Amino acid sequence: MTTSPELVVLVDEDGMPTGSVEKFAVHTTDTPLHLAFSCHVYNTEGQVLVTRRALGKLTWPGVWTNSFCGHPAPGESMDDALARRAALELGIAIASIEPLLPDFRYRAVDASGIVENEICPVFRAVTTDAVAGNPDEVAEWAWADPATVTNAVVAAPYAFSPWLVMQTAQLTA
Repeated sequence: MTTSPELVVLVDEDGMPTGSVEKFAVHTTDTPLHLAFSCHVYNTEGQVLVTRRALGKLTWPGVWTNSFCGHPAPGESMDDALARRAALELGIAIASIEPLLPDFRYRAVDASGIVENEICPVFRAVTTDAVAGNPDEVAEWAWADPATVTNAVVAAPYAFSPWLVMQTAQLTA
């Protein structure tokens, strides 16, 4: 069985699709603007799931971040992409998906010189599942009080992904 390469949707400055490229080739020192998403997953007790990126990740390995991120495939709905990545990265199903920062966009450069350049709507979702993290994606995870996460991001931004730092600033402004 052959698997299709994972494709990332390239977009123009207005967020309109202009084509696609294989995921492995998109994140370079000259990354084109592309479509992505971030998701903050909550449990029924109101805690938010934070994850530490796997050490083998191309960008920001080992840093703490939001629950999960990903890229919708060409023609894939955002809800379907969110469900796919939640299952792949964390082994969970999600529900009650709602936008938090629908117009979030960022560009950041990793210490290795790799660039993230994304139109990246941010979502909130809920799960009742136990997390079964994929070690290729996450090194560890924890459920935490949202205020505790915000305080930690503000106190030690270097320990977190740049997109989580920017999202936290926008969500608490």
